[in-house]
Amino acid sequence: MDGRARRGAAALVWVLLVAGASGCGDPGAGEGDAGAAPDGAVTDGATLDGATLDGATLDGATLDGATPDAGSSDAGSSEADAGDIDAGTFADGGVPDGGGSDDAGAADASAPEDAGEPDAGLDAGTDAGLDAGTDAGTDAGTDAGTDAGTDAGPPRIPGLDTPCSQGPGWSLWRFGFHRDSTSPAIEVWDATCDYRPLSACSVVAFGSGVRSVMGGTAVLVTTSSGTVRVRYSVAGLSFSGATLHVQARSYSTGSSTDVRAWSPLYGATTFGPVDNDFTYDWYAADWSASLSPSDDPLLTAIELNASGGSGQLALREVELCLEP
Repeated sequence: MDGRARRGAAALVWVLLVAGASGCGDPGAGEGDAGAAPDGAVTDGATLDGATLDGATLDGATLDGATPDAGSSDAGSSEADAGDIDAGTFADGGVPDGGGSDDAGAADASAPEDAGEPDAGLDAGTDAGLDAGTDAGTDAGTDAGTDAGTDAGPPRIPGLDTPCSQGPGWSLWRFGFHRDSTSPAIEVWDATCDYRPLSACSVVAFGSGVRSVMGGTAVLVTTSSGTVRVRYSVAGLSFSGATLHVQARSYSTGSSTDVRAWSPLYGATTFGPVDNDFTYDWYAADWSASLSPSDDPLLTAIELNASGGSGQLALREVELCLEP
């Protein structure tokens, strides 16, 4: 065998070894990969059966060119390097950095600790608890209690709407003589009969000597001839007590006097003394024993006169109050 033949045989052996190594020794690129093409070309084609030994195939194309360097070793291996390791398998682009559960997915994007549960829990639990518990408790308890207590007020007498101006209870009627006239100014009238002048439900000042005095701020009544009479009714009302309030002064500057209040059903009650100074003071008498819901409306009345002392009374204001 001459030198050319020996070189050809050696080259053929080396090609077979390289082809065997490329087809069987690389499990990542041998079966079913793009790198399998050199196996078919080198082993089965014209390379071995044709002009392999004698021609330029071994020296040129087969040995130095496509098959050993570019086809099996470099191209196939580099595809494995680029595809399996760098791009699709594990190290850089796949699990740890892009879609893995440690870095991006679990910790940063959808972790319940950061986005969902703590903020929602604090807002829903704490705020709702404070608003529903504290505010509701404050509004329902304090406001309701205050409104119920204050608005209800003292016990009422059905039919009476005005609190007594001078003591406990409710005003049945109130009037005054402070308009420079002997005709009364009716301020409250809740008696159970309609007020009409000169009727069984009315107030009248009559008798000798009755006139407006003290600059038109009062009416003058005396011991017998000058009188203020009030006629009214309490039929249908329910009450436990009554108080008569009188604002007056003695018309004489030298002596005092008393107030005499007389009921056709119960008789007279005297109270005072009424001062002889220049101010009007309030004086009160318990009228509970002189008034009852069962009284005859035609006989329910009060007459006011002076009694004793100067015998002259400047009468300014009168009020009758009932207590439940």
